[in-house]
Amino acid sequence: MSLKDTLIQKLETQVESWESRLETLRAQFNEYKAKAENHQATEELKEKTAKRIADLKEDIDTARTRLEELRASGESRLSELKSKVEDFLNRRS
Repeated sequence: MSLKDTLIQKLETQVESWESRLETLRAQFNEYKAKAENHQATEELKEKTAKRIADLKEDIDTARTRLEELRASGESRLSELKSKVEDFLNRRS
């Protein structure tokens, strides 16, 4: 497998993981909200969950951008993109 294919596979795997986590967060929030009796606790949870969801969406969008860069790149940019991808994934993991 080429370096380009390896990087694409890493990013695709990470995006799938984040999308799964995003769906889990949404489901957990909806379940908790349905059971919540305390309005203040619900609002605090809503704010925290909204931030986590926004952060995950941003990570997914950035990863998709990196995927497009990789797919469109030639061998001459692979070294540069490899560093970008690895730095990005290390900061988000």
